[in-house]
Amino acid sequence: MVRRWISALLGAAFAFLFFVSPGQAQTSLVFGVHPFKSADELAKMFRPLIDYLQKESGAAITFRTAKDYDAALAALVAGEIHISYMGPSLFAIAAEKHAGKIQLLGTAAKGGNPTFKGVIIAKEGAVINSLADLKGKKFAFGDRESTLSCYIPAQMLMEAGVFDGLAEYKFLGSHDNVAKAVGMGMFDAGGIQPSVAEKYVGKGVKVIAESAPVYEHALVVSSLVDAEMAKKLKAAVLGLKDRAVLDAIMKGMSGFVETKPSDYDSLRVLMKAVDAKIPQK
Repeated sequence: MVRRWISALLGAAFAFLFFVSPGQAQTSLVFGVHPFKSADELAKMFRPLIDYLQKESGAAITFRTAKDYDAALAALVAGEIHISYMGPSLFAIAAEKHAGKIQLLGTAAKGGNPTFKGVIIAKEGAVINSLADLKGKKFAFGDRESTLSCYIPAQMLMEAGVFDGLAEYKFLGSHDNVAKAVGMGMFDAGGIQPSVAEKYVGKGVKVIAESAPVYEHALVVSSLVDAEMAKKLKAAVLGLKDRAVLDAIMKGMSGFVETKPSDYDSLRVLMKAVDAKIPQK
């Protein structure tokens, strides 16, 4: 009896040392994405990247999305998600409010350039060819927390002096929903990302304006991931050159480049101006 008790105690002690040893790398991680597309589309989009990161890091990585942008950020901060692909506005918020809880691995780039632009679309055939033409019109946004379907188009409308002159605006949840609603004539115009606009241009919509450049989507790791694993992940992310992996994330993407949280400061200023204009959820 005593021998069995001693054996059990030693076994528990060894198990404890195994799981808490500082040098023990994590072997199970969760990759998370904010819901800018359907869960099925996102799972397919990021499967090649997850497979690549598994191979390079040696960790088993599972996929997870969230019901909305806030939930995605909360899961990352809580350590329920370890690696996350984040929209620019979501990262700008996280970098300010939770600076010590996330580490920037890299920023998505095309041709080595880690910035992109948002666009505003109108119904094809409509007599709307500039932002000035939107006074008295109905406007569609995507998600309230989205960079390119809320913050950027809202700022564009504010700078053009037409935001307060809109007849109505609503949030439709996603870029595709905005494009479809504008194409069907339910709204006169809407804000979306260029890659989505490309799918619908000539099929019911047209682009009438584009924004100034902002920094792209960020790939981050939770501070709860041990230093050894975080180092492996960063090296893998910055060294990613596989076209199949990159094109699955974004057509024409050249890779991830090293950036700083401060690169998103101007976006944060823009967001605060929009937040003062549009009530948050």
